[in-house]
Amino acid sequence: MTDIFLSYNEKDREQARRVALMLESVGWTVWWDRRIPAGETWRSVLEDALENMRCMIVLWSSHSIESEWVYEEATEGRRLGKLIPIMIEAVRPPAGFREIQAADLTNWDGSREFEGMRMLLADLENFLGKPAAKALEAKPVEETRKTKEEAAPAWWQGRAFASLAVAGVVLLAGGAAYLGLSPKPPAVVAPEVKKAVPPVLQEATRKPPPAEYPPPATSPVAEAQPPKPAPKPAPPVATEPAPAIKRPATAVKPVSQPAERPSPTSARCADLLARTQLGESLSEKTQSYYDKECRQ
Repeated sequence: MTDIFLSYNEKDREQARRVALMLESVGWTVWWDRRIPAGETWRSVLEDALENMRCMIVLWSSHSIESEWVYEEATEGRRLGKLIPIMIEAVRPPAGFREIQAADLTNWDGSREFEGMRMLLADLENFLGKPAAKALEAKPVEETRKTKEEAAPAWWQGRAFASLAVAGVVLLAGGAAYLGLSPKPPAVVAPEVKKAVPPVLQEATRKPPPAEYPPPATSPVAEAQPPKPAPKPAPPVATEPAPAIKRPATAVKPVSQPAERPSPTSARCADLLARTQLGESLSEKTQSYYDKECRQ
């Protein structure tokens, strides 16, 4: 958005240029160079500039009061309530603009100290506020110097911190090297001191003697002599087979005989025999059974 739209007649271009340069030197933006970009029309450029202006300055002269373009632009500025007229010649403004107070720049010498120019700049500042460029001007020398002095401690502190950090690293490296090269003192081991235990605690902590258990009883079988080898069985006596009796051939069905099972009596007799050979004494009942069943 442009701060000031400058309306003037082309025959007053030099006077309009001087006014525009003065306003720009203060810090406001001025739309005054009426060049039409290629591909656009004068009407579209003018309407865009009128929509984006903050105020309008119209230069009344003998040429501008006769210009329809200037009259139309001033009418638009008055309708929007943004019109500030300036008299660059002692003329009578067109009808409809005579009641609006105008700044007097007749016989202006081009300086800022001119009375009419000082009043115009004050009126523009009341209407638009301080120019943006003026607010961004450099600070006074005293304020700039103060800012530098305030920033100096931070810079010095940063340098000092870096120096202290480097010195600390060097000291740590030197200490490590010294400890690595210096002979280590022999380690002194303090003798172990046994604390005296009260007699009551000694009696309480003394382990009881191991209980005496009677020796295991030895069975008479384990103390007996090793078993004697069993007697070898007598060789079988060869007997002549009985003569076969011839009988008429008859169809006899084979009968399956059940397999012989070992007698439990013979197994018990063998066990009792082994016990007697080992010298073990048998009970009366067992001895009676042995005499009856095993000695037949």
